[in-house]
Amino acid sequence: MTRIQIRLQDMKRVQALASFLTPIHGDFFLVSGSAVANAKSLIGILSMSLDEPVEMRLMGCSKEDEEKILAKLRAEYDAK
Repeated sequence: MTRIQIRLQDMKRVQALASFLTPIHGDFFLVSGSAVANAKSLIGILSMSLDEPVEMRLMGCSKEDEEKILAKLRAEYDAK
């Protein structure tokens, strides 16, 4: 499992993230405190606060997909 902190901040970023992840095989979760949301689900993401960074967990995806996801997160979601 890979973990990375990201900032979503607005609806445009939320929609872009869910759309990007949907066709990729694997499980992707956003964690904020005790709240956990499926990162492919707009409703799940919107149930979380967008003001603070959240932890994204990547599980079950190929190494190639993981590298592609991490590159996008670093470029567009202030990932650390």
